[in-house]
Amino acid sequence: MTPQQARQLVDMQVAFNQVIDPDYPANPKVKRDDVKAILVELGEYFEHTAYKWWKKQDADWDQANMELIDILHFGISDAVEQACQYETDVETALAQVAQLIYYSFESPDQVEDGKDLVVAMALDGAGAHKLVCGEAFFAALAGMLVKAYGDADTVYLTYVGKNALNKLRQERGYKQGTYIKIWQGEEDNEVMMRMLSAQREDITGAEQPLTFAFTLLLSHYDEQIAEQ
Repeated sequence: MTPQQARQLVDMQVAFNQVIDPDYPANPKVKRDDVKAILVELGEYFEHTAYKWWKKQDADWDQANMELIDILHFGISDAVEQACQYETDVETALAQVAQLIYYSFESPDQVEDGKDLVVAMALDGAGAHKLVCGEAFFAALAGMLVKAYGDADTVYLTYVGKNALNKLRQERGYKQGTYIKIWQGEEDNEVMMRMLSAQREDITGAEQPLTFAFTLLLSHYDEQIAEQ
């Protein structure tokens, strides 16, 4: 992952959060709890790993790994909010978070279990903020993501894809209940990954990778899914 890609991750997350709260992150009006969201997503991650030793289960690692991408979304948000508490200049705060992400993927930790993410947030925490997404958290999450997806470039591509898919869901009625999540027998997550992997170089090389990915998914949805 390049420094530019790390900054793009931050900018994409900020833009997505601004759909809910236009004043984010300088003067947010919506009360967020990204740590709580991470804990919920981590629980969903464990559900897909077939952790219940007392019953027969089959792990779904593709879905488990996608939960890690969701955790990355909330982790970036928490880091942005923490940085903005200490920096009056938003641009400086965002640059710090981008640097944090870049260095985390340059030197990811070896993590054996998702519980280590909670330990890492506790290590980063202090004072009123007991659980924080800081250096320890991102190093641990980067380790899990690289192990899950093979390399940082694929993590970047998957983040772009999930961000684009989240945007598509919102614009095509996810909140209203009209969005179609099963695309010709497959979950939208699975189709998204296959489509983006086929155009990996075009997306990662695009000046606006999120716009490229969103347009690709939107065209497919409107032409192939919504008209079913």
